[in-house]
Amino acid sequence: MASVSRKGQVSPVEFNIHVDDFRVHRIPGLAEAKVGSCYIRASELVNHLDLDDWLDVNPRVPTRSAKEVLTGHVVKGIRETLQDAPEDFAIKNQGLFLLVESIGEYERSKHGGKLRIRVSDPVSHGLCNGGHSYAAIREYAEGLDSLDSIDDAWVRLHVFEGIDPEKVSVMAEGLNRSKQVDDPSLMNLQRRFDDIKAALEKKPGASEIAYHQGEDGSYYVTDVIRAVMFFNCDRYDSRKHPSSLYRQQKQMIGYFRSDSDASPSPIDLIVPHTHEILELMDKIAKATPTAAKTLKPPFEIGRMSTGKKGKARAGSPENKNTPLYFLDDKMPVKVPSGWLMVMLAAFRANVDWDLKNGVFKWKVPIDELLPLVIDDLVRVCVQEYRDNRVKPDEMARNPSVYEQCYDKVELKLLRS
Repeated sequence: MASVSRKGQVSPVEFNIHVDDFRVHRIPGLAEAKVGSCYIRASELVNHLDLDDWLDVNPRVPTRSAKEVLTGHVVKGIRETLQDAPEDFAIKNQGLFLLVESIGEYERSKHGGKLRIRVSDPVSHGLCNGGHSYAAIREYAEGLDSLDSIDDAWVRLHVFEGIDPEKVSVMAEGLNRSKQVDDPSLMNLQRRFDDIKAALEKKPGASEIAYHQGEDGSYYVTDVIRAVMFFNCDRYDSRKHPSSLYRQQKQMIGYFRSDSDASPSPIDLIVPHTHEILELMDKIAKATPTAAKTLKPPFEIGRMSTGKKGKARAGSPENKNTPLYFLDDKMPVKVPSGWLMVMLAAFRANVDWDLKNGVFKWKVPIDELLPLVIDDLVRVCVQEYRDNRVKPDEMARNPSVYEQCYDKVELKLLRS
């Protein structure tokens, strides 16, 4: 254990910990530096690797509530793994990155061995990455009657010796900028988007959808999920509208996951119509400029400000060949996504829905209905833009706009 002097200075300390195995090699380009790697049981970490006085080199302090309880989705995931699948901890967690003065002897035995490491200067030594994991493990352990339940949880240790003190802050900053894998990427690994891929296969625009971080595509799969969820008549109706789906992406993904797992599943009903829905979105965009010109006074979409630097107008040169991927077409202006969302969601009123009997079909063919309602839908958006000064992309946050557009489609269907 580390000790603190009366002056508040941390004294050097040597840790003697049992690890599963240990390997060390030099770091290319840094003559005096080396790094060792090993795994330590979570219970061993709690009992024999107290780093509370050695956290100054970590630029990220674990977030705690007013009651000093760790918070955040990362901590939540760590707790769940320790509780439900401790044996998976070694492959789901990046581990702890520890800067030390020296890596001592490793005394190998039949079941792992003893490793000695020494830290002496809090400015240069200590836990430079993995602070949330370290704190979450220790906090979780405090609530256990016995540490036996986390014996199967192994934590990886990356032990660095000989790092120049001037490089410590740079190293800690770099390690703490690692980007977390987002939920859609994980869902793609779990093959949750296979039905969407099958529904779009060999159809216009299919190659423009990215299903995980780093994949090329003009649309991320979350855009497709949002369009699908607009037509979830089990969750939304004539009174409840999907305005929260625009900004609350994590909530949207959660809805999609739970509705996919439901039996019967509303997502299973909608997904076969995914391309029709995305195609409808492009048809709405293509029809919007002409409909806007029929208003009194006429409204020129191309002159509308988008609020984006370099693309000040919807009809600016950068937008002259705006692609309509799902129609395999182009148009000379860019219709704001916020407008498209509220108009697209309105066509939920055109769905004949029966979840129990597996029915999802259009009451009136889209190509017949769209010309009948597009003028009214565009009028709603233009009035909000003109009269209430609602920014184009903020339109999709307003429940009343969804309701107005939905009512226009519903009324036209009732009259027909």
